[in-house]
Parts: sequence; structure tokens; C-alpha cells
Amino acid sequence: MLWAAPAQVFLTTILAGSLALMAGIGIAGAALIGLSVAMSSSVVVINITRSRRRTTNGPTEEALLSWSVLQDMTGVAVALLVLAAFRLTARPPLLAAALIAGFVVLASAAAWALPRALAHVQAEHDLFLLLSVGSGLALAGLGAQFFGVPLALAAFVAGLSVGESPAAAEARRRILPFRDLFAVLFFVSLGSLIDPAAVPGALPWIVFLVAAVVVAKALPVYMLGRLARLPDVRPGQLAIGLGQVGEFSFVLATIVVGRALIPPELYTALLATVVLTIVASTVLVRVRPLRAGRSRIPA
Repeated sequence: MLWAAPAQVFLTTILAGSLALMAGIGIAGAALIGLSVAMSSSVVVINITRSRRRTTNGPTEEALLSWSVLQDMTGVAVALLVLAAFRLTARPPLLAAALIAGFVVLASAAAWALPRALAHVQAEHDLFLLLSVGSGLALAGLGAQFFGVPLALAAFVAGLSVGESPAAAEARRRILPFRDLFAVLFFVSLGSLIDPAAVPGALPWIVFLVAAVVVAKALPVYMLGRLARLPDVRPGQLAIGLGQVGEFSFVLATIVVGRALIPPELYTALLATVVLTIVASTVLVRVRPLRAGRSRIPA
């Protein structure tokens, strides 16, 4: 898993980015579009593993969750490198790279320090909640204001640093209602951003992106899943469960469209592809029939 998931991110980014480059997108925009295709929706993956109607077995669910986390970690690192390499920040490349490295160090320090700080205020419910939520917001603000990282990407990194630590499990439990609320608002707002009048003009790009998800992402996941010989994991369900474009891709889309690196039609197509692939992934992953005696991850 430790090599298969990052390999998939790099492979998908290169394949989908090359296709976007051949379609007339500039190299910086093509790289970020390729990375957008490479990333899956962690929210969707979590809900697949918790659905009452799921047909996945325990090892496949563990693989889906682990693969998704490693995708996020690899994707953030690649996105930060692309921003520095293609001068997508307001600072010179070397300074931008140094500031991005500094932000990563700061986020890592926050991931180490926050659980220890929360342990001291665990009995104070309001203070505990304020510290956990405020730390993430403050880290995102520092990344955008002082380190030159786009706010959406800085917020994503802050969320990873605050939420991935096992010691912060209690914080995650208390923030769970907020997470569910914002997840619903995210997907609702995603649909509202799609202009129906712009969809016909974006249709060729929609076909392009959906095909890229299937060929450059789902297929490599399937092949790498078989090659890695993950015990009792069903490669087909693993590929389908990860075969969608998710929230991190939306973050990258806002960056590239804000810098005029892609045409508006491609931005509309990316939003539509997020919706289409999430629906297809969550439905098709249930196709395989249940096997008797399987184990599941507790909901």
C-alpha cells in the first residue's frame, strides 16, 4: 500500500496531464488537472465503507480508506511542488519552495502539538472545541497570509494535520456534526456552481475527464492492487470505490481557474465530472454480491 497508492497518484497525474496537454491545456494547468483526476473523495470513500448496503469485505474497506489517506498526503505534496515549480505563487520559485517547506514543517509541528494541547483541556468542552477548530482555521490563515499557499490548499493541509492524528480522535468525534454539515453543504454548493447553460459547451471536456478517470485512474488502481497482492482485497471494487473525482480536485480547480490556466468550459466540466463519477462510483461499487462470513470495519 505504501508504494502502490503514491505510484497511482504519480501515474495518473502523468497520464491525465499528458492527455490534457495534448488537448491544448498549458503545462501548469495540465499538471494540476492531471492531479485532480488522480485524487479521490475521502468523504465518499468513508461513506462507501459505512453504507448498510455495501458489498465490500473488510480488507477491501481497509484498503479503500488507507489508499485514500495516502492519496491525500501524496497529492498535497505534489500540488505544493507544482505551485512552486510553475511559479503559481507571487514569489520567486526558490523563495516559494522555501516558504512551502516552512508551511509543511509548521503543519507537522501542529499535528504533533495539538493532541498534547487538547489533552490538557479535554474536560472543558467549549474550550476543547474552540481550540481544535480554531487551530485548523489559524493554520490555514497562516499558510495563505505568510507562506504564499493558496487558501483552499492551505485549509486542506490544515485539515489533514489537525484530523489525521490518532491522538485527536476525541476532537474528531466532537467535530463530527460540523464535518457532516459541511460535507453536505459542499456537495450541495458543488451542484449549484454548475451552470446548466454551460454544460453543452463543456460536454467534450466532460467526456474527456470521465474517460481519464476510467483509463488513467481506475485501471491503474486495479492493476496496482493486483500487483501489490493485498490480502483478500478485491481489486475491482477497490478501483471502482476510488474511481471518482473528489473535494481535493475541486480545491485544485479553483486554483487553476483563478489563474486563468484552464478555460471556463473545463472548469464546468470538472464540476460535472465530480458529480457524475461520485454517483457512478457509489452505485457500481455495490454490484459485487456479498460473500458469506466476511468481516467489516465497525461503523
